[in-house]
Amino acid sequence: MEDLKELGERIRNHRIAIGVKQKDLAAKAAISTDVLSSLENGRSISTESLARILRSLGYRDALANLLPAPVASPIDLQKLAGKQRQRVR
Repeated sequence: MEDLKELGERIRNHRIAIGVKQKDLAAKAAISTDVLSSLENGRSISTESLARILRSLGYRDALANLLPAPVASPIDLQKLAGKQRQRVR
């Protein structure tokens, strides 16, 4: 898949740019060098491993920011509005 290959290349380029060896990043992320190598070569890895790698590179919120948070529809908001407390007795 092209997206995985591009992601792997970006991670490899970033790792090299900051001067971190593959084995050091793998150790910091608590994964094997084989897993990191797989990602850098465009092969799929687990989401957990990807999250560990991104955190180790300083991108803690990268996965959480992929999709926007769900937003309630105006109809749902209107339904909830009627159930909010208006006063305290």
